[in-house]
Amino acid sequence: MDLHDAAPVLVEGRIRIPYRWPAGRAGGRFLALLRDEGRLMGLRCSRCRRVFVPPKTRCPSCHVPCEEEVGVGPEGEVLAWTVSRRASPPAVLALVRLDGADTGLLHVLEGVEPTAVRSGLRVRAVFAETRRGHITDLDGFRPL
Repeated sequence: MDLHDAAPVLVEGRIRIPYRWPAGRAGGRFLALLRDEGRLMGLRCSRCRRVFVPPKTRCPSCHVPCEEEVGVGPEGEVLAWTVSRRASPPAVLALVRLDGADTGLLHVLEGVEPTAVRSGLRVRAVFAETRRGHITDLDGFRPL
């Protein structure tokens, strides 16, 4: 039998793969400010002047360092969103461009019905009461 003609065999199951993903210099600073001061920051490209949130150490367009720290938010606008109906109740995930930023941060959108979400919706960051240096120190965003 030729392997190219064989029908695929499907096996259902789950594989747990624990891993750690280092935040890096820029991500570490972002998370430290989130934890310690409850504020959000981005990094500005020294050439095109775009502000990246989450911060990037190198501009993906210009390929030059992004070193200037810029405070952003805590308010912003929804650029795009999706609804996860696997959760109960359904969860809304939104790409939010914070005021002062040029890129979007993906996070949970709370306190709004999925049918009420739209591009341009103004939102505000909600910070966790207890913060530990993790992206979940930002509980999500709520409409203004």
